[in-house]
Amino acid sequence: MKKIFIIMMGLLALTVSTAFSESKGDVLAKIGDRTISLADLDRIIKFYPEERQKSFADNPRNKDMLLRRIVQGIVLSALAKKEGFDKDPMIREQLSLFENDFLATEFVKQKTAKDISVTDKDIEIYYKTHQDEFKVKEQVLARHILVKVDADASEEDKKKARTKAEDLLKRVKAGEDFAKLATEFSDDPSAKTKGGDLGYFSRGRMVKEFEDAAFALKPGDISDIVTTKYGYHIIKVTDKKGEETLPLESIMKERIRKKLLEDFRQAKIKDFIDKAIKDAGVELYRDKLIPPGMEEPAKEFRKESK
Repeated sequence: MKKIFIIMMGLLALTVSTAFSESKGDVLAKIGDRTISLADLDRIIKFYPEERQKSFADNPRNKDMLLRRIVQGIVLSALAKKEGFDKDPMIREQLSLFENDFLATEFVKQKTAKDISVTDKDIEIYYKTHQDEFKVKEQVLARHILVKVDADASEEDKKKARTKAEDLLKRVKAGEDFAKLATEFSDDPSAKTKGGDLGYFSRGRMVKEFEDAAFALKPGDISDIVTTKYGYHIIKVTDKKGEETLPLESIMKERIRKKLLEDFRQAKIKDFIDKAIKDAGVELYRDKLIPPGMEEPAKEFRKESK
């Protein structure tokens, strides 16, 4: 996040100084002899990643926040220059770092964006060699009725709650509608709108006592009273799904394609940066900063340079 913030601050610093001298179209702001138009704002939004652009399109408040940020940058930077802050050696050095970082990022991005593609063969190979990523664990579809009681409740309160749960269990086993009883009597808030329906869940989603009981049941079975830290439960399993491997369908193909495109892009960026550093004759004496065997920060630096 810090990296993105620095890049965007550098971007805004470069943008606000020159972008609004001849703005045309619907005027959104005036700062002295400068104006910011809707066209200016839309142009700046295109500097952002696609997902962020969508957030601007979906929510006008985000556009308003960006406009205020730009105005704030213009006004406050003007005040800073008036007081000579831009002449401060430390600030000038930081501005230089911002500019270098932004230019380097954009340069690498544009130079490595071409000729990256993923074939159906690439997707098929990835799918076959990463089967664990596409496995869905065994799942159960269940409803439950909860009679809530705190773990530190008195023995009398626990007894009352247990008696209530046992009465409900008798009614369920006598054939009364489970969902209606859950809606009326369960202390789980979601039961009021879902009739106690928990949807499909796999192991690891629920507390151990609850999931052990649920996975031991067959579809249509109803549990005895199950005690957990939340209180007393009655569980009804309505369906079960065994472990399966998701098929390589269009949605899955697109998911793999996006991942491989990013992997290929990062590999190309790494090669480009490594070659540029080598061609520049750079000499790094990292042993003066990092003890032997702790070279990982260099990889982190490479990740930040995306």
